[in-house]
Amino acid sequence: MSQSNKILVSGCGFSWSGQEKKTWVNVLKSIGCDITDVGGPAVSNQWIINKAFTSLLSEKYNHVIIQLTSLGKLDVEVDEQRIQELVNADSLRNFTVGNVWPSSHSKEHESKRLYNRWLSSPGLEVEDLSCKLIMLDDWCARRGIPLIVLQGYTIPWKLPQAKSILYNKEPLYDLYQHSSLYQFHDHDNQNTVPCLQYHLSLAETITKVVQPNLADRVAKIQQYFG
Repeated sequence: MSQSNKILVSGCGFSWSGQEKKTWVNVLKSIGCDITDVGGPAVSNQWIINKAFTSLLSEKYNHVIIQLTSLGKLDVEVDEQRIQELVNADSLRNFTVGNVWPSSHSKEHESKRLYNRWLSSPGLEVEDLSCKLIMLDDWCARRGIPLIVLQGYTIPWKLPQAKSILYNKEPLYDLYQHSSLYQFHDHDNQNTVPCLQYHLSLAETITKVVQPNLADRVAKIQQYFG
């Protein structure tokens, strides 16, 4: 009997498997990978790192995959009044994840415009993300858990220790936009989720790292959609 290989994944809508569009996480699940996906749509890096770490405190995993998102996203805890005023009134981010509104880059409400103008602090955000990433890497290393950090979008890193943890040198979305597969992108409703063909390519790369014995299954799916 083969040993269980539990994989923890946390990311934004680029990777999240709970949406209508299929991502590399769905592909890995379909070929038999045991994946716990704690990501969510339009969520921030704060959400992505925190949800991964709290999951690590309660469960044992063989691999951890973090897909970092773009800067400037703001997750907001909601109550009934905030749902009516902020969530339901937004034309695009009109949903919640648990009790959180992933407002992302929405500027429709005056409170978000004021936040972006007076309170948003990109330098502190990058510093906070860098510190968390370095500590998460150390935490996983001490327990022998391989950590794969995928940079989804451009981040102006200041600490070289954080940048050195990244699996990919170029942001995934930049690579996607400059690839031949971008011609298949669905641009409806400001969609930023890459096409299935790109996710299959990404799934092939990740499978070779976390569960190479299943790589041939991804190849077969690629042949079908090729």
